[in-house]
Amino acid sequence: MKRNWILPSGVEKEKYHLLSKKLNLSPLLIQTLHNRGIKEENIQEFLNPRLENLCDPFLMKGMDLATERILRAISNREKILIYGDYDVDGISAVSILLLFLRQAKVAGYFYIPHREREGYGLNRNAVKKAHDKGMDLIITCDCGSSSFEEIEYAKDLGVDVIVTDHHQIRGSLSPSCITLNPNQPDCPYPFKELAGVGVVFKLVQALAKKPGMREIDPYQYLDLVALGTIADVVPLRGENRILAKHGLASLKRTSNWGLRALVSVGGLSGEGIDETRVGFVLAPRLNACGRLSLAQKGVKLLLSTSLSEAFRLARDLDRENGKRQRMAEKMRREAEELLPSHKGRVIVLSKRGWHPGVIGLVASYIRKKYFRPVVILSPDGDTARGSARSIPKFSIFEGLESCQDLLLSFGGHRMAAGMRLPVENIPELERRLNYLASQTLSSEDLTPSYSVDARVDLEELDERLFENLELLSPYGPENPAPLFLAEDVYFSSPLRKLSRGCLRTHLTSKKGRKFEVVAFNLENQEKILERQPIMVIFTPRITRFRNKRSHQLEIMGWKEGGEDEGSIQKNQEYTGFS
Repeated sequence: MKRNWILPSGVEKEKYHLLSKKLNLSPLLIQTLHNRGIKEENIQEFLNPRLENLCDPFLMKGMDLATERILRAISNREKILIYGDYDVDGISAVSILLLFLRQAKVAGYFYIPHREREGYGLNRNAVKKAHDKGMDLIITCDCGSSSFEEIEYAKDLGVDVIVTDHHQIRGSLSPSCITLNPNQPDCPYPFKELAGVGVVFKLVQALAKKPGMREIDPYQYLDLVALGTIADVVPLRGENRILAKHGLASLKRTSNWGLRALVSVGGLSGEGIDETRVGFVLAPRLNACGRLSLAQKGVKLLLSTSLSEAFRLARDLDRENGKRQRMAEKMRREAEELLPSHKGRVIVLSKRGWHPGVIGLVASYIRKKYFRPVVILSPDGDTARGSARSIPKFSIFEGLESCQDLLLSFGGHRMAAGMRLPVENIPELERRLNYLASQTLSSEDLTPSYSVDARVDLEELDERLFENLELLSPYGPENPAPLFLAEDVYFSSPLRKLSRGCLRTHLTSKKGRKFEVVAFNLENQEKILERQPIMVIFTPRITRFRNKRSHQLEIMGWKEGGEDEGSIQKNQEYTGFS
């Protein structure tokens, strides 16, 4: 696929070098931070985020009322039900609240709806079950903001509800509950991008400040906060960066039996855990139970009180993840077969028999491959469940909002959403979304791009730079891995093709500076010739294996001189150093 390379605007090398000396950091790291809009006075806090800089949880609208109601429930020995979403964000959030209640010596109960039979969010039957079991208080995790009718029903039954959520709010909030959501109207909380588990952490942080709860350390749950935050693919800036950075450090030495078993079953070691392994090894195994069977298994794993129980549950999740992988691969092939030769601006595909728990993975795959907003639907009877993924210039949440007369329900974010609709409305949904996209998306918006942090010579890549760049992690949305452009270099050894689309070779400059390089699913690899001058974009990495370190470049793309496949264009505009 054609990709544009977007380069930074004019380089202020003198300023970078002055700051480099002042802060004892590599000039290329300084340039990268500038390109990402990090002000000079914020550099140290960005590179070394501190827990003390987390916002006061009581700035969140509803926090005083929520803590007061929970403390009353604890004091009166009321029955508390934690009700969560079935993804990793929800599972992590539910587990944190249950662990907190366990430490407060209160018996907490939990309920996670079945994805296929009950769908997302609070549902009337679950509320009725909670009432029949004598629950006095329901606390939702990662859901509930749009559950107006269900909350009113709970009120009628005499069950109180506290909503903790982070999703965009559709319609009016129920006045019959306490809502913790940084995105609710008139909420002064300064950071709006928390994951669901982040909102729950703020609640626990607030509770731990109250008399009788001060012996409970909220930071002991940071391993679970990092797990849910990274898995939910929220921007890793601001508070999310603080929580993810410290949470990953906590995860490496976790005392949670379930996490330790999950790490082991995933073939990892504690010190080898980073955001990539959380996203591609740990999270999929936890997600698998919510996709194919019951997410309760994930909560039980994270609440395990013995290593033997934890390993039994972790192995079960590992088997389910293998099944999920095979199912997703089959559905991806079927989706490719359904794709029309002429793709609209929004791709809408549906097929009976597709598993509703896996359609989100297929949507992500199609979106990444074709760089279009995508809706994948699984019809069952007269209705269909759908999962949508989008691209930066198109809000799929707003798109669905404009089509809500066609939908039975929907919810989500700018980049991802879920929905349920009558099967007969699918063609009209496709037509309307494509019309909306035709009015808002240019052909340039439909071309993926790489944002390059700096042009470099290979001679500039020294030990100090490699070490400094690691300070930028954890990487994720709004904080990608650094990407550099080198010109007039060449591949200097035969290309070795390894498993899973991995390539290895060496990259050498005209002056003879040489690095081992690796690439995954590199486009146009069949055109690669040794010792032909090329331009490459790459990420420098330190690899560690058996106590040995080496420097490696991960190639993201390459072009021959004069090649017209994609463009090198657009000076980026930044709000960095002034």
